[in-house]
Amino acid sequence: MATPVAALMLLGWPFGALLGIALSPAAHGVVSRLESAAVRERNAKIAGQLPGALDLMVAALEAGRAPSVALALTAGATDDPLGSELRQLASRLAIAGDPLSVWSSVLDDPALAPVGRAFRRAETSGMPVAQVICGVADELRRERRACRREASRKVAVRTAAPLGVCFLPAFFLIGIVPMILGAFRSFTF
Repeated sequence: MATPVAALMLLGWPFGALLGIALSPAAHGVVSRLESAAVRERNAKIAGQLPGALDLMVAALEAGRAPSVALALTAGATDDPLGSELRQLASRLAIAGDPLSVWSSVLDDPALAPVGRAFRRAETSGMPVAQVICGVADELRRERRACRREASRKVAVRTAAPLGVCFLPAFFLIGIVPMILGAFRSFTF
């Protein structure tokens, strides 16, 4: 609703109204894909907790527990927000007749999608679940290290301009101005 009104106010009656109506679906699509700060914070916390939780799950699986029991044990040992998400998954797995449908429902959540893909891969291929989950945990750790490395590089790039602005006047006053003054003093008129 806001897009047609804004276009009408900016561009006038006939052209603004038509353009606003035409752009309304695109604007709605762009705005609906934006994440709120709470969702970003939740996803970041889950991404930080997930490799350790997957290690706990692998330990339970290697001890001979079923995947649903290992998931429930991991959920009990993990803090929120990941713990509550894993508890919901464990309860859905205990009730569901088809675990693939439970894992498919997780694929929409960007934070938990690697877990869902790993369990689906293990269910469909017959691979040992612990081996697949261990590989996912290692991959998540590598991705997190790469993200941290990239963020540290961005900090270095972002600080270069302010430091340059701070040091440029000092360089000019200490290095260039005395040289210019010395050059002018050597001239005789």
